[in-house]
Amino acid sequence: MTDLVYVGSYGSGISIYGREDERLTLIDRFDTPDPSFLVADTGRGALFACNELTANTVSSFAIGQDGRLSHINSQPTGGTLPCHVLLHPAGYLMTANYGSGSVSVHPVLPDGTLAERVDLVEHHGRGADPERQAGPHAHEVKVVSGEVVVVDLGLDRLIGYRLDAGTGQLARAVDPFARSRPGAGPRHAVAHPSGRWYVANELDSTISIFEPDFELRELHLIDTVPATLTEPAEANSPAGIALSADSKHLYLSNRGADTITTFGIDDAGALHGLDEVACGGAWPRHFAIVDDVLLVANERSDSVTGFRLDPATGVPQPLGVLVETGKPTCVLPLSLS
Repeated sequence: MTDLVYVGSYGSGISIYGREDERLTLIDRFDTPDPSFLVADTGRGALFACNELTANTVSSFAIGQDGRLSHINSQPTGGTLPCHVLLHPAGYLMTANYGSGSVSVHPVLPDGTLAERVDLVEHHGRGADPERQAGPHAHEVKVVSGEVVVVDLGLDRLIGYRLDAGTGQLARAVDPFARSRPGAGPRHAVAHPSGRWYVANELDSTISIFEPDFELRELHLIDTVPATLTEPAEANSPAGIALSADSKHLYLSNRGADTITTFGIDDAGALHGLDEVACGGAWPRHFAIVDDVLLVANERSDSVTGFRLDPATGVPQPLGVLVETGKPTCVLPLSLS
């Protein structure tokens, strides 16, 4: 089995590394415009990226036996600033277009080719922050228990959709699926096995905790907690959020404070701050957990740093800078058999 790490970057394409434990060795770099988020389909042997800053496209790449990439094709998203992609189990690539506040749907063919867009749903409205929420900003697409959920930073809410697996059309099902407090700016979310959701709020530096209403198929806000354990010296913008493998810990990256915060999750779903550690760089935009190692893409220090997760406490222990690469925005660990 070959263990790989793909790093998408603004202006630097996709870097491909071989991984042995926490050690990363450069295999290749593939030039594609501003691939700010990556997702892979090992069944099709393909990797997909959203090309954010200038191209407003999504791209498909074939993954070779050694992990190297070859371009299959690209398709326009129909929106602006695509910042997140998700593979739906029914065989569609969904893209959150931040700039236009929309979500596009492309069928994925068996060889990884992206077919022409079959749907584009657009959000409308504004939030409480006149500068950052003058309009909708779709930031993430998730699929949980068959429900397609879009996190919209500009509207302070999550919106639920139903996907027609035959046509790829999205029909609005629950709006709001969840609503953050005004001006919070929800960015990314994780769903706990209990049904609770935790949402990283970029604009007010908090985490929203939602309790599920299974009958209505929606969420209710029950608490909002600070993203950091100590008051940051400057404005802080939470970015990535993830659960540990056993769902007992929650991790959050903080841009501005430049830290990774670790929370414990009790049986009632409440968060308890356990630790906050420097990210080892600047502006930790995204991170990923593979085995017991946490990999952080530090956009403004041009580095990927590593942390060993303590098996007893879940707290990250710094390993230092693992690789240097220009403006990394996404880290995708992948194993090829």
